[in-house]
Amino acid sequence: MEIKLKSMHIQNFKRCKDKMIVFGNKTRISGRNATGKSTVFDSFTWLLFDKDSQGNAKFDIRPKDRHGKMADHVEIMVEAALEIARGQDAVEYVLKKVQKQKWVKKRGTGVTEFQGNVNEFEINGYPKSEKEFKEFIAGIIDEKIFNLVTNPNAFNALPWKEQRELLMKFAGNFTDIQIAETFGKKFARLMPELEIASTDAIIRKYTRARNALNKAMDEIPARIDELSKQLVTVDIGALEVEKAAKETALEKVEDELSGGSGKLAEIGRLRQQIMDLKFRQSGLENEAGSLLDGKRREARMHIDNKELELRGIKGRITNIKYELEEAVRKRERAETDKQRYADEWRKAKLAAFPEYVRPAPYEEPVPLGEDDLLCPTCGQNFPEEVKRQKITDHEKRCEKARADHEARVADHKGRYEKDKAEFEQKRTARLKDITEKGQKASDDVRTYGKIADEQQQEIDRLTKDKAVLEEELAKATEKLAGIPAVADMSGNAEYLEIRRQIEALETRIEEMTKETAGNVELEARKAVLKDEIADIMLKIKAADNTKTKKRIKELEAEKRAVCQKIAEQEQMIDLTEDFIRGKMNIISGKINEKFRIVSFKLFDNQINGGLKETCECTIDGIPFSSLNTGHQFVAGLDIVRSLSELYGIRCPVFIDKAETVNESNFPVMDNQLVYLSVSEDTELKVEEM
Repeated sequence: MEIKLKSMHIQNFKRCKDKMIVFGNKTRISGRNATGKSTVFDSFTWLLFDKDSQGNAKFDIRPKDRHGKMADHVEIMVEAALEIARGQDAVEYVLKKVQKQKWVKKRGTGVTEFQGNVNEFEINGYPKSEKEFKEFIAGIIDEKIFNLVTNPNAFNALPWKEQRELLMKFAGNFTDIQIAETFGKKFARLMPELEIASTDAIIRKYTRARNALNKAMDEIPARIDELSKQLVTVDIGALEVEKAAKETALEKVEDELSGGSGKLAEIGRLRQQIMDLKFRQSGLENEAGSLLDGKRREARMHIDNKELELRGIKGRITNIKYELEEAVRKRERAETDKQRYADEWRKAKLAAFPEYVRPAPYEEPVPLGEDDLLCPTCGQNFPEEVKRQKITDHEKRCEKARADHEARVADHKGRYEKDKAEFEQKRTARLKDITEKGQKASDDVRTYGKIADEQQQEIDRLTKDKAVLEEELAKATEKLAGIPAVADMSGNAEYLEIRRQIEALETRIEEMTKETAGNVELEARKAVLKDEIADIMLKIKAADNTKTKKRIKELEAEKRAVCQKIAEQEQMIDLTEDFIRGKMNIISGKINEKFRIVSFKLFDNQINGGLKETCECTIDGIPFSSLNTGHQFVAGLDIVRSLSELYGIRCPVFIDKAETVNESNFPVMDNQLVYLSVSEDTELKVEEM
């Protein structure tokens, strides 16, 4: 469907007192600031939707006097002739809207009060109610769509989420499963999730799980640290000394019970040997345990370094992949532009100005007949002097007619030559501009192609490095798991020999003490000493780090398991984000194919490698917000053109501040264009272009 604005008649709307405007395919409305250029657009949207051109429902339309006061008792009228074409059929409608003030006389007084405004509507001269009028307009076009396809500023003024939602209509209808299937087996692990949930929900699910695991991971090192502090909490040496003193006292008691000091000396010597052997035994255990602790620390540090290096490489691969996809997209876009500019150049080259057609010959004045030389009153011949004067006057009229005709021919020829020269000048400039743009597109094809090749090589190199690191990490993790929490002394011959000697000496002492005779007091003393020695031995046994080290080992195993689970959650998050990135690249490609000048950036890569949804209009990579005013209008017009194709409707496009835009940069459009330009004209000037 196509809507063309044929004419508008505006009365008492803002500053416009009475203006009749006839519109062509291209119409320029110019004048100084505050002469009413924007008023034309505002009056058109007020007529259709009761809003100004920016979509505001509350705005002043009533004219003001020189003191800035609203004028009362003045009717505001806007009438527009629209041609609406559907296919080959075109129908013209004349829409009219009049706003009147309602004044009511107070009962019993001569004073009238203002009771509000009343709008009256007509379609083709037939009065309509407000409901009928709005239903008629709604049957032609939706207000939001109308705003988007008539105002180049409308789309980029929307919130980015609304922009994104509109752009998605260009991409077509397809499911995440259908997109994932286009990548082969790459997203096979993600497919069951995509069947039941959106990508946002999937990321939230695994992010929540990862955060919970991270919290658990934060607690494990503190628990290991607390256990590590308990490894050395008792002075075993002091306990051994105290135990030895008790054992010496016990020896004396046992010697007395045995009835001689010889046995006491022998038992004391044997106990000293046991104590020396146990010190040597403890030293071997501590030495072996320290060696294992050092190996674990070294292995853990090695794993941490490999994990950090691996995360760095993964992040670089992700970022370079995005840059590669962006470079490939830009290269493809440049190739499309290159071909388009080639087609435009051939079309412009073949364009020719029409051949000159000389105006039709002039018509000679009717020759003088005999009746023209007769007096109309008496019918007799005029005197000779009168005849000669009439003949002379006739000849002058003929000569003037010939001269006027030649002047018109010369003027026509001059205007033709001027128009032709202007056409050739614009054609030459157009060809030059297309050539420059085509050359830039060719350069971009080579540049982005080279960038893409370099990025692919870098990805291949990093992928190999990643595989090597993953193998090294697996070996390092396996090595750490193989380090025992407690030193295995079963293969230490010296340790085993010491333990054998201690057992033999303790057996010998036990045999020597069995020979003692009964003595109640000594037996009681012996019992007390044995209890005290047993208590000290329990303390020494309690100082054994075996259980603590075992628990530390369990926590380290738990930490590895949690790390693995965190890695699994991050893998699913990365996989989902890779899918989103691939999906967005496909969608971006489909969307950007619909535009000739602008491109849209639909997601940002964050520093941590994640994705952030956005919607940003760009020209040659420059964000819309950074473009100058002229390029912003060019971007807006390109968007209007594409949206018109999307919705299958062409409407008049109003280009405010058109003087800021170089017309040679305007995209090719089939829409009716209305240029609103600032000029030195003190009154509104309307001209067809």
